[in-house]
Amino acid sequence: MYTILNINIDDSVLEFPANDELIRLAVGQNNKTNTKKSISNDNGQTLSYGKDNNEYVDSLIQLNHFIKKYYMFFNYAKLYDNAKQNNEGTLTDKFKKIALQNKPRLADVNESYIKNDLILDLFKQQSEKLK
Repeated sequence: MYTILNINIDDSVLEFPANDELIRLAVGQNNKTNTKKSISNDNGQTLSYGKDNNEYVDSLIQLNHFIKKYYMFFNYAKLYDNAKQNNEGTLTDKFKKIALQNKPRLADVNESYIKNDLILDLFKQQSEKLK
């Protein structure tokens, strides 16, 4: 599987999709004091404030499951964005079409996913790229 998302956890980078246990280990090793964590996107916008270690891990694992469940959408959205940046005309159209065909409708998505700001932000970013 191709990397869909990188998340910086202190001095480490965690690539998504990932193994759930790897997420637990990465967060646990970097947060031994169980300090409250906030998560921000690439634009610096804070998506979740002051989560304890378990909430933080659960939020990341849920994001991981969402990426795995809708991997086709995220993968082709990323391929589309890369092809668009490289001016690869025919590939760009093919990747966009496949991504849009696999784009989940929010009405069909599990409600617990919709309540996770990390998921909504990633979904919004990828959807914006396809416009």
